[in-house]
Amino acid sequence: DIERIPLASRNFSELLKVLPGVTTTSTGTGNGTGFDFTDAGSSGSAVGVGLNTNGAPYRGGTAYLLDGANIIDPGCACWSIATVNPDMTQEVKVQSSNFGADAAQGPVVINVISKSGGSAFHGQAYLYTRNAILNANTWQNKHSTSPTARPEASYYYPGGSIGGPILIPGTGFNRDHKLLFWAGYEAFRQTLPASSPLQSYVPSTAMRGGNFSLTDSANAALCKTSTGNDFCSSLNGGFAPDGTPLTGTQVPSSYLDPGALALLKLFPTANADPSSNSGGYNYYLQPTNVHNGYIYRGRVDYNLSDRNKFFVSYQYGSDSATSVSHIWWTPSYSVAYPGGPLISPTHSHVLSGSYIHVFNGASTNELRVAVGWLDSPFTGSNLQAMSKSAVGYNYNTVYNSASSFVPSINSPGARTLPDISQPDIFQQGGTYNSIKKSPSVADDFTVVYKTHTFKMGGFWSLAGNKQGTYGSANGALSFGSGVMTDQVTGKKIGTANPLANFLMGITSGFSQSNTNPVTDMYYNTGAGYILDNWKVMPGLTLNLGLRIEHMGRWQDASGTGMAVWRADKYASELAAGKAYPGVSWHALDSSLPNGGSPLQTLFLSPRLGLAYDLHRNGKTVFRGGWAQYRWNDQFNDYGGPLQTALGVKTYNSTGGQAITLKEISALSSSGSSLGSLPSSVYVTDPNDDKVGVTNAYNFTISQRLPKAMLLEVAYVGNNTQNILMGGQSNGSGVGGSNFVNQNKIPLGGLFKADPVTGAAAPSDPENVSNLVNYFPYYKGYGSNAIAMASHLGYSNYNAAQFSLVRMTGRATYNINYTFSKALGIVGSTLDAFNVRNNYGVLNIDRPHVINTSYAFDLGRWVHGNPLLGGAVNGWTLSGTTTWQAGGNMQANLGQNLNMTVYNSVLGHYITSNTYYGTPSQTVLPVTTCDPKSNLGTYQHINLNCITAPQLGQVGLRQLSYLSLPSYLNSDLGIYKKFQITEHQGVEFRATAFNFLNHPLPGYSSSSLVQPKLVTTDNKTFTSQVSNVGRGVTDAKYTQRTMLLAVKYTF
Repeated sequence: DIERIPLASRNFSELLKVLPGVTTTSTGTGNGTGFDFTDAGSSGSAVGVGLNTNGAPYRGGTAYLLDGANIIDPGCACWSIATVNPDMTQEVKVQSSNFGADAAQGPVVINVISKSGGSAFHGQAYLYTRNAILNANTWQNKHSTSPTARPEASYYYPGGSIGGPILIPGTGFNRDHKLLFWAGYEAFRQTLPASSPLQSYVPSTAMRGGNFSLTDSANAALCKTSTGNDFCSSLNGGFAPDGTPLTGTQVPSSYLDPGALALLKLFPTANADPSSNSGGYNYYLQPTNVHNGYIYRGRVDYNLSDRNKFFVSYQYGSDSATSVSHIWWTPSYSVAYPGGPLISPTHSHVLSGSYIHVFNGASTNELRVAVGWLDSPFTGSNLQAMSKSAVGYNYNTVYNSASSFVPSINSPGARTLPDISQPDIFQQGGTYNSIKKSPSVADDFTVVYKTHTFKMGGFWSLAGNKQGTYGSANGALSFGSGVMTDQVTGKKIGTANPLANFLMGITSGFSQSNTNPVTDMYYNTGAGYILDNWKVMPGLTLNLGLRIEHMGRWQDASGTGMAVWRADKYASELAAGKAYPGVSWHALDSSLPNGGSPLQTLFLSPRLGLAYDLHRNGKTVFRGGWAQYRWNDQFNDYGGPLQTALGVKTYNSTGGQAITLKEISALSSSGSSLGSLPSSVYVTDPNDDKVGVTNAYNFTISQRLPKAMLLEVAYVGNNTQNILMGGQSNGSGVGGSNFVNQNKIPLGGLFKADPVTGAAAPSDPENVSNLVNYFPYYKGYGSNAIAMASHLGYSNYNAAQFSLVRMTGRATYNINYTFSKALGIVGSTLDAFNVRNNYGVLNIDRPHVINTSYAFDLGRWVHGNPLLGGAVNGWTLSGTTTWQAGGNMQANLGQNLNMTVYNSVLGHYITSNTYYGTPSQTVLPVTTCDPKSNLGTYQHINLNCITAPQLGQVGLRQLSYLSLPSYLNSDLGIYKKFQITEHQGVEFRATAFNFLNHPLPGYSSSSLVQPKLVTTDNKTFTSQVSNVGRGVTDAKYTQRTMLLAVKYTF
């Protein structure tokens, strides 16, 4: 399949999509896949970023092994720290159901074996290429108000490999060909489609001096389409920093703040005519997206004797990409980052080795050692351009020693300020580094005794992740519109013009982290096992195994430890004036584990299987079993508790009030203690000793049919316990954020008197003057969250799977159908007080899935004419087709579909505060009819059937199954190898992906399926907007793309 099936990328994991039980996870409104490897890199896979296998935990239940090295990224338990290149791969085995106790991971294991050399020299040289000129245009481009041509792009992947015996010419070295090698190399040269251009609004020359008069031609051009409250507004009704009233359109020079004028140097000058574009912007930059790199891989095998065999393999990959304005994403209204592009290099390594010793005909031993590691040191072209000294910014910040950079500017908008929000994360030698490491050692001893094949062994691995904290050590400034109260002086300051406020140094908000520490964490796994593969009788084999495992908690390498929440210590520590009352960690209290939560020392994981050959001829075989697999959480789940222990604090200026740059400079961390608490405190549970465990089971009937076909019918299922609530095993936060919050207002709390002052319950729970008083730990934490994740979640998967496979002959194919259901704790908080009420359909669920792959040898059509026959005969058609029913709308777009309820009499929205007396619940809809009824063309929900519940009523956690649009993709390729000599040939290949050019329907915005309700009395609800045309898909995604390849083999 690796050679036959079309691959749109240079990444093997794409091929997983054709296997039974594999689903593409929905991507919100767009209906595409979560992965796109047309942009190749030295790391990455579809595991946990677009594909799910048999309902296993999306991020946590899959191991990806390359010659024995686990290359899953421990940061997210997804992706991969190395790319598996298809032309460097010999064999792949995917285990997605129960298997033996000798497997160290699970419940899904993808095991890749790299290519090795043989006794004769063999090799290849190839070029894969794609170019946008061969692609179809996108539906969006063709149907926009101003149709545009397809964007230019090109991808070139030259590579080659050679393998054979290691020889030294002129000597007899290795004459018996026991020492073999294989080496491969591939480069990628990619000019990606132009990303969205940077479009922003920068001050005119006059505005830079505080002149906002529309008599200035540049100002007038910029302000032609102004809607007010922007830099076109006058100063009328505003106040200077000292409270002096302002009028007119000129900021007096005495009020131009020197710090603001220094920051103004970061703004680029205008380079576009606002009258030449509909948006009226005066700054435009089209980024150039070039992403280049390479991978090389080598392997040496040494067959020392019939009893001793070694191999060692090594892969290295390197690539580098640039970002013009911001790492990882491009905020709206961005301008180029001062000092030049941000650089994102990646260096990937995988080293593996194996030694097999055969004691005798009945016993062998294999020792395997492997390590994968990756480092990705993000940096900038010239970071000093953001330094205070370079800009001339002489003000201090709250935590002035935290960074030498000027504060970021984070309040972009049309005709306000440009976005320069990239924070200073470059604290370690000018880089933000991410280092992953996964060493492992395994030993397996096998002995055959009569009808038993015993296998026993041990396993150790370490998963490590070291990276900086993504925080704003330099501080972040926002500049709003309007008059506000100065939080220091109490005076009214500011104007309707946000740029004028900027020039006067009047901010609407400032936040800053006191540090961006490096978080260095790891965990160890150790295990021993015994396995008996017992041939009980002819046709019946039992597989009986037991693993004894120790799976450690994530540990802090510095020894500080994860923060722990101890509610019983809160009152006494609050009285003692402790900064984090109720929170402690290992460095403060050695009785606490480094990992925060305790853990069982050993776990027993039984694994049982059977195979029964009904007729003892291999034609009808029954297989089944039950097995238990344990898996750990990801690094991302514990970054918060470690940062709490490492003392990461965030100063936030008072919400809704102004503060000037000069006033920020006058503050100190000791004088801002009330504002210095983190927005949330992250802690671990001192009573939680669980780890994730999946119980997998299946029963399969395999029947061989005529024409070398194999029919399989299977029941496949699993249930998973001890999922970390608040963790990222689902990719988005299991159970949402409110369930894990210990500092939440109880149900009905806002319907009671103020617990501090005794004042009567608020008449309007949406406007509570002393809301903070209702939080149980308000004295120590205000309204901030105390997020304590615990292993309380669960999920289950049940499926019927059918497959028809033929792997020999001119026509080969794999056709499979899966009918399944994936249920569990959803990714948002429905009930913050009862875990079971957060159970529903998962975002990985697709009830019906058909995955197919095929190859057909077109045979010989021309006889007697060697020249014509050579051109026409011997071509092969191959392809894949996948159809998958739409994912669940609630699971992917929000359990309440982001329903809003607006009270037109009160003039504001009503929320969980009004419904349940706490902001922690979700207001779920109710139905007046079946929302799947009376649907029009391309409509997936009838919003007229959905309304709000009555106050106090709990709505429906799960409506009738509302499906998003289904997913369909078909790829088709044709190829032929032209034989030059007996051992040399040239293969030509052409492949079309989505060859039918069938765009996938989707929504341009989730608002198209959002219930928007209005009420006057909180009893009767009507739609706030017309539902005509809503619920109907209005966009289409994906287009046909082409790949051409040529390969020379010898």
